[in-house]
Amino acid sequence: MRWILLPLLTLIRAIWCAHGACEPIRIEMCRGLGYNVTVMPNLVGHEIQGDADFTLQTFSPLIQYGCSAQLHLFLCSVYAPMCTEKVPAPIGPCRGLCEQVRARCYPVLQGFGFPWPAALNCSKFPPENNHQHMCMEGPGEPGPANPIQAISTSNGPWGCSWYAKSGLYIFLNRSGRCAAACDADILWSQKDKRLAEAWMAVFVTVSLVSVAIAILTLLKPRKRPILTSPAERAIVFLTICHAAVAIGYVIRLAAGRLNVACTPVIQLHPQEQAVLAQQQQQLQQQQQQYLTQDGLANPYCAVVFLLLYYFGNAAIVW
Repeated sequence: MRWILLPLLTLIRAIWCAHGACEPIRIEMCRGLGYNVTVMPNLVGHEIQGDADFTLQTFSPLIQYGCSAQLHLFLCSVYAPMCTEKVPAPIGPCRGLCEQVRARCYPVLQGFGFPWPAALNCSKFPPENNHQHMCMEGPGEPGPANPIQAISTSNGPWGCSWYAKSGLYIFLNRSGRCAAACDADILWSQKDKRLAEAWMAVFVTVSLVSVAIAILTLLKPRKRPILTSPAERAIVFLTICHAAVAIGYVIRLAAGRLNVACTPVIQLHPQEQAVLAQQQQQLQQQQQQYLTQDGLANPYCAVVFLLLYYFGNAAIVW
């Protein structure tokens, strides 16, 4: 029996030493939460409390916003987990606590253009508190979450009221600017837009046919090699540039106007929509789309812009 217990005790001691010894919590944000000691490294790999404190400060605006009453406890349980000599591992949050906080706070982060931190991935935490994996479950949420303020029609000193058709614009908190709603007919009607799209398809077809004819002409057998004269080189480069521009328009037509020109204000996970079911009007507003202002937020827009702008200018130069 002694030979069985000795290796077991050695293993427990090794695990305990690997996680370090319990130390008083020196992070001001995590004091007074029901436990006074923590252990380093924490659940995200910080070796000292100073590093954990620095990271926690970045969450201060979210805590002050009040998206979840359990956010404070959840963050501290990750960055300053509970420590006790009776358990050889740090005691962090349960998965349920993480999911409750994420359901309420992720829409707020998304509304301001921030992703959910990878270090706070809920799948990393124990599913429940039991004798095998101890974790903190939290007291539960006392009431509904604060409304999400990703967009508004009245934020800022005057919102979007200085526009002639202010009701067709969306005020974006993340950038402080107004953007036209994607389905708004401000300068042109739906009929004008469909007519422009039809003419675009016609001109793209003509451009592709012209490019194909130019390529076939250049590939015809000839007595001397091509690209020997400046005129031929210019024609080759012009053909390449116009082919790239035509491809850009083809992508635009194939993907559709909404996919290329518009960006959803916010996309909520079904679970998050269920948690925020009492805010149906707010959810409908969050799912609106606006004309893209930052092309990097829409990959279709970025690709079409690069093809049309750079190759179009190159064709003009040639």
